[in-house]
Amino acid sequence: MNEAETRPWPPFYYERDGAEYRPSGLTRSPWDGRAIAGGPVSALLASGAEDAALDAHFEIARFQVDIFGKVPHQPLTMATELLRDGRQSKLHRVTLLADDRPVAQAHVLRVRWMETPVFPVPHDYPVPASVPEIESPRAMRMAGAIRLRRVEGGPGEPGRGISWLAMDGEVIRGTAPSQFVKACLFADFGNGFGSATHAEDWSFANLDITVQFLRMPVGEWFLLDAETHMAGNGHGTARNVFADEQGVYARGFQTIFVAPGYRSDSNPILAR
Repeated sequence: MNEAETRPWPPFYYERDGAEYRPSGLTRSPWDGRAIAGGPVSALLASGAEDAALDAHFEIARFQVDIFGKVPHQPLTMATELLRDGRQSKLHRVTLLADDRPVAQAHVLRVRWMETPVFPVPHDYPVPASVPEIESPRAMRMAGAIRLRRVEGGPGEPGRGISWLAMDGEVIRGTAPSQFVKACLFADFGNGFGSATHAEDWSFANLDITVQFLRMPVGEWFLLDAETHMAGNGHGTARNVFADEQGVYARGFQTIFVAPGYRSDSNPILAR
C-alpha cells in the first residue's frame, strides 16, 4: 500500500481553524522535523497574498519570501499590510506568526495590467509528455500528490537540475491551490533540485525565495531549471528558471546557507 492510499486524499499542508493554520505532518522540514519546510511556508504566504478583486486589474510581478530562522511546526496566523498603494503598482507584505512572533514574511509587488509587446525568453525544454514520470523523493512527494518528470540531474545529483513537476494536493485543506500558489511552492525546490554538493557532505538550506513573474503559469506541469553556485564563504545562490508548456513564465533566486553535512570532515561533531 502506498502513501496516497494511507492518507486523506487530496493530501494537504494546513488545515484552517478560525484564524489559525494548523500544519500537517507533510509540512515538516527535511533539515529539522520540528520546523516547517520552505515550500509549505512559501505556499501558505502565497495563499495569503491572493486578492481576486485586486488581481483582476493588477498582476503579481514579484513574490519575495524571507524566513526568520526555523518556522516552528505549530499553528500559525497571518497578517497582511499595504505598503504602497499606487495607480501603477502596489506592494503588500504578508507575515506568518507563531505565538504572535513573526517567523516569515512575503513582499508581493503588483503591477497594473496593460496590453504591451511580447519578448519571450528563449528555451529548448522538452514538453512534459516526452519525459517519463518517475517517483519523486520522499521528502518532497507530499504523500504522492507531487509528481516528477526528470529531464536532467535533480535531487541527490549535484549540478544543474531540470525537472517537470505537478501538484495534485491542497495547501489549505478544502481549497484548490491556484497556479500562483503552486508556482510559489515549487520556487522553494531550486536549491534541492540544482544543488552544488551532496547534502550529507554540505547542507544547503535556503534563507529566502525570490520569483519575478513575466506572467502567471498555465497547465498542469511546471518546469524548474535550477543551479547552485558557491564562492567558498559559507553561502551561495540558487539560480532558478520556471516554465510551463507555453514557455518561461518566471525567473528567481534563493540565498543558500551552506553548512557541513553529517558526513563532512568539517562537521564539528566528526572533528571531535
